[in-house]
Amino acid sequence: MNNNYNYEGYSNNMIPNFSNSKSINNSKIENPVIFAEDILNKNKGKYIKVYMSFTDSKEWCDRIFEGYLEAWGRDFILLYDKNSNKRYMVWNLYIDFIEFSEPVNI
Repeated sequence: MNNNYNYEGYSNNMIPNFSNSKSINNSKIENPVIFAEDILNKNKGKYIKVYMSFTDSKEWCDRIFEGYLEAWGRDFILLYDKNSNKRYMVWNLYIDFIEFSEPVNI
Protein backbone atom coordinates (compact mmCIF):
# COMPACT_ATOMS: atom_id res chain seq x y z
CA MET A 1 0.00 0.00 0.00
CA ASN A 2 1.23 3.45 -0.81
CA ASN A 3 -1.16 5.70 1.20
CA ASN A 4 -1.58 8.02 -1.79
CA TYR A 5 -5.31 8.53 -1.56
CA ASN A 6 -7.08 10.19 -4.43
CA TYR A 7 -10.02 12.30 -3.31
CA GLU A 8 -11.69 13.20 -6.58
CA GLY A 9 -13.93 16.22 -6.45
CA TYR A 10 -12.06 17.82 -3.55
CA SER A 11 -9.50 20.55 -3.75
CA ASN A 12 -7.33 22.15 -1.08
CA ASN A 13 -9.50 25.27 -0.96
CA MET A 14 -12.52 23.16 0.05
CA ILE A 15 -10.84 22.00 3.25
CA PRO A 16 -11.76 24.35 6.12
CA ASN A 17 -8.98 26.25 7.85
CA PHE A 18 -9.39 26.05 11.62
CA SER A 19 -6.31 28.06 12.51
CA ASN A 20 -6.58 31.29 14.48
CA SER A 21 -4.95 33.37 11.77
CA LYS A 22 -5.55 34.43 8.19
CA SER A 23 -2.98 35.21 5.57
CA ILE A 24 -3.53 38.24 3.37
CA ASN A 25 -0.73 39.25 0.99
CA ASN A 26 1.67 36.95 2.85
CA SER A 27 1.13 38.78 6.16
CA LYS A 28 -0.62 37.04 9.02
CA ILE A 29 -3.58 38.66 10.73
CA GLU A 30 -4.55 37.11 14.05
CA ASN A 31 -8.24 36.42 14.67
CA PRO A 32 -9.02 37.45 18.21
CA VAL A 33 -10.59 34.89 20.48
CA ILE A 34 -13.94 36.21 21.71
CA PHE A 35 -15.37 35.24 25.08
CA ALA A 36 -18.86 35.85 26.48
CA GLU A 37 -17.41 38.60 28.68
CA ASP A 38 -16.25 40.46 25.56
CA ILE A 39 -19.73 40.36 24.02
CA LEU A 40 -21.35 41.48 27.27
CA ASN A 41 -18.81 44.31 27.54
CA LYS A 42 -19.89 45.68 24.16
CA ASN A 43 -23.60 45.43 24.98
CA LYS A 44 -23.86 47.13 28.37
CA GLY A 45 -27.25 48.74 28.92
CA LYS A 46 -29.14 46.50 26.51
CA TYR A 47 -32.26 44.63 27.55
CA ILE A 48 -31.62 40.88 27.81
CA LYS A 49 -33.33 37.71 28.93
CA VAL A 50 -31.18 35.17 30.75
CA TYR A 51 -32.48 31.60 30.57
CA MET A 52 -31.27 29.48 33.45
CA SER A 53 -31.66 25.91 34.71
CA PHE A 54 -31.32 24.84 38.32
CA THR A 55 -31.41 21.06 38.02
CA ASP A 56 -31.26 20.41 41.77
CA SER A 57 -34.34 22.51 42.55
CA LYS A 58 -37.99 21.58 41.96
CA GLU A 59 -39.36 25.11 42.54
CA TRP A 60 -36.67 26.89 40.49
CA CYS A 61 -35.95 24.27 37.83
CA ASP A 62 -36.10 26.64 34.83
CA ARG A 63 -36.17 30.42 35.23
CA ILE A 64 -35.93 33.48 33.01
CA PHE A 65 -34.41 36.69 34.38
CA GLU A 66 -35.05 39.86 32.39
CA GLY A 67 -33.49 43.27 32.66
CA TYR A 68 -30.89 45.70 31.46
CA LEU A 69 -27.32 44.48 31.44
CA GLU A 70 -25.60 46.49 34.16
CA ALA A 71 -22.40 44.61 35.01
CA TRP A 72 -20.71 41.25 34.51
CA GLY A 73 -17.72 39.24 35.51
CA ARG A 74 -16.20 35.87 34.80
CA ASP A 75 -18.83 34.10 36.87
CA PHE A 76 -21.86 36.42 37.12
CA ILE A 77 -24.16 38.85 35.31
CA LEU A 78 -25.93 41.75 37.02
CA LEU A 79 -29.33 42.77 35.60
CA TYR A 80 -31.53 45.75 36.44
CA ASP A 81 -35.31 45.36 36.09
CA LYS A 82 -36.88 48.84 35.78
CA ASN A 83 -40.42 47.54 36.28
CA SER A 84 -39.76 46.07 39.72
CA ASN A 85 -36.78 48.33 40.52
CA LYS A 86 -34.80 45.19 41.43
CA ARG A 87 -31.32 44.04 40.55
CA TYR A 88 -30.47 40.40 39.95
CA MET A 89 -27.03 38.88 40.11
CA VAL A 90 -27.11 35.52 38.34
CA TRP A 91 -24.29 32.98 38.28
CA ASN A 92 -22.95 31.94 34.86
CA LEU A 93 -22.83 28.35 36.06
CA TYR A 94 -26.60 28.04 35.62
CA ILE A 95 -27.04 30.01 32.36
CA ASP A 96 -28.39 28.07 29.39
CA PHE A 97 -28.41 31.00 26.98
CA ILE A 98 -28.95 34.76 26.73
CA GLU A 99 -31.46 36.43 24.43
CA PHE A 100 -30.88 40.01 23.27
CA SER A 101 -33.87 42.14 22.24
CA GLU A 102 -31.84 44.15 19.74
CA PRO A 103 -28.78 43.65 17.49
CA VAL A 104 -25.69 42.48 19.34
CA ASN A 105 -22.35 44.28 19.13
CA ILE A 106 -19.52 41.80 18.69
